[in-house]
Amino acid sequence: MTAQVDLGDNPMARVSVLVLAGLLFVGMVSPAQAYIDPGSGSVLTSAIIGFFAAAAYTGRKYFYRLKDALFGRQPKAVEADNKARTR
Repeated sequence: MTAQVDLGDNPMARVSVLVLAGLLFVGMVSPAQAYIDPGSGSVLTSAIIGFFAAAAYTGRKYFYRLKDALFGRQPKAVEADNKARTR
């Protein structure tokens, strides 16, 4: 025999059940008995720095693409061709 709870269409009841399940899950965590060597810190630091560097590069790339799209910058080949014609 299983116990079933009718939550109906009440979103707060569903949230309450999820929060309760999450608290029970976190409360049942046991110690891992694991060892983290000193090299793990440098690997983690490198990964974090790499993530932020990649995010900054990507943001810069899309910023310049958006700026060029809004203000109409021409590609370098077209600019060089226009300069050659005006000379």
